[in-house]
Amino acid sequence: MKRQKMPTLFAAAVCLSIAAFGLASCEKAKKSVAPIPTVTIWGTGGQEVRESLEEIASAFNADSRYNQKARVEIQFIVSGTSEQSLNDRLSAAYKADQTDTDFDLLAIDDSMISAIMGQTGADMFDPIDTAKIPNYNNLLFKPVVGKGIFVPYRGTAVYLAYNSAVVPNPPKTDQELYRWIREHPGRFSYNIPLTGGSGLSFAVTAVYNRLPEEAALSGDTIWRDNYKTEWDEGIALLQELHPYLYKTAGRVQYPNKNAGTLTLLANQEIDMCPAYVNMVLEQKSMGVLPQSIEIVQISPAFSGALAGFCMPSIGGDKEAAYLVMDYFLSPEAQAIAWNGMYAFPLIALSTLKNLENAAWLNAAEFSEIRYFSIGMLLYEIGQRWEAEVGVLAR
Repeated sequence: MKRQKMPTLFAAAVCLSIAAFGLASCEKAKKSVAPIPTVTIWGTGGQEVRESLEEIASAFNADSRYNQKARVEIQFIVSGTSEQSLNDRLSAAYKADQTDTDFDLLAIDDSMISAIMGQTGADMFDPIDTAKIPNYNNLLFKPVVGKGIFVPYRGTAVYLAYNSAVVPNPPKTDQELYRWIREHPGRFSYNIPLTGGSGLSFAVTAVYNRLPEEAALSGDTIWRDNYKTEWDEGIALLQELHPYLYKTAGRVQYPNKNAGTLTLLANQEIDMCPAYVNMVLEQKSMGVLPQSIEIVQISPAFSGALAGFCMPSIGGDKEAAYLVMDYFLSPEAQAIAWNGMYAFPLIALSTLKNLENAAWLNAAEFSEIRYFSIGMLLYEIGQRWEAEVGVLAR
């Protein structure tokens, strides 16, 4: 790889020890020292994801079992920024026929896989040989989406976050939730879908709760074209709920990003919102959210996801990338992910040590995941929301 680094101090020592043999011998000694490849992980999402990746990368780089064979660095694009998206960067590199780029590993939610392949091609990701990842055998959650090209390392899901001091009996189904919203005007909110996954999940489930279950695992436009009525009904529901949502200065306001709705919840301006489990737990641990904030999953569930790694075919050193993926499935890395951002571990909890707020693992119960892997259809729903629902707030 073009980013390999020579262990210069070691090479210098070798040179000194053979100085008597002349400059040519010293240069030969330098070349004989194998360089350590650097694996660049590209990720996208919230700041908490970035910090967690960086913390695990630092632990990898300090671990003598791994750091003599590879080094890790993180490149990250925070969602909702004006920077070119990760998907666009990958697409540009792929279509330019670039090879040996620094896109060594992608740290993404499994829901992004089909969207990236839709912008690039079927050969965008290399098959992953899990036999080269010893810790893969410890995974309790094997991929449903991206089989053969995706290795998960943490789990998350959107739940219903609510203030138990005000709402002692939260809704248990989608219909109960919609009824609660109508009966409690101004006390519910969700973020603009294309600025954060929790708001997007609220919008997508409004549509996909009307479609066959298998639709949630396909990006085929047949699910849009043959179920146009159901799509229209889902958008119409979101329009109908619009007047009952959080208002400021007499107008409905949709917050930006996942954090926007949680800020309203923390300030008790609303009593309920969709939210990522890990964000709720993290903010409770920091005292940002009051302890009265609880989480519950409704039926049909909001979306969940496994986050993990894909190996772009345009990337560099594959063997070093396998080492990195193996480390992320180690008990040490799994504990760091939980302590740093309350990402649900995917290996046996009994193998993890020094967990913070371990009792909260019960609150983040993660036995089932409702996947949405619908490719560009995900963004089509977000775009329709902008044009037909978001416009109502202007």
